[in-house]
Amino acid sequence: MVLLGVRKGELTEAKWIEFELKDKVWRLPKERSKSNVAIDIPLPDLAIEWLNELKVRACGSDYVFPNRRSSNMPHMGKDTLNRAISKLFGREPGRAVQPENKMEDLEHFTVHDLRRTCRSMLASLGVPGHVAERCLNHKLKGVEGVYNRHDYFDERREALSLLANRLYPLI
Repeated sequence: MVLLGVRKGELTEAKWIEFELKDKVWRLPKERSKSNVAIDIPLPDLAIEWLNELKVRACGSDYVFPNRRSSNMPHMGKDTLNRAISKLFGREPGRAVQPENKMEDLEHFTVHDLRRTCRSMLASLGVPGHVAERCLNHKLKGVEGVYNRHDYFDERREALSLLANRLYPLI
């Protein structure tokens, strides 16, 4: 999420059929987009690396993040990421922070903060605002949004590659 700026549900409910890894594109269908508009998301090399690993771990599932428990839902549950972050910080209900928890120096964050971090990092890298907003699949505002129908795919590819280069040493 921090690398692509996508929404939680867009990622956790993603199907492998949406990805063209050779072409480095994720074709997010309008039915799963909050804006109800399909968007092609450029995938930097780092995302391709992660997706190839996830493909192995998906064990043949149609979903990038399959549900690991017996459930009617075939993909990762809506609260799984929130609970994982809470557990990381020792904030899961009924659990106390463990002394060996190395997260005390990190401010608690939410899943949505990953998206905000993506946007903030794009700005810090000098990515123009309209390109960064399109990376998050936001519609352009005002008159610009009415008249400007360009999707900025190449510019978004470059922006997300810059972001991947910034994130790589931190991983």
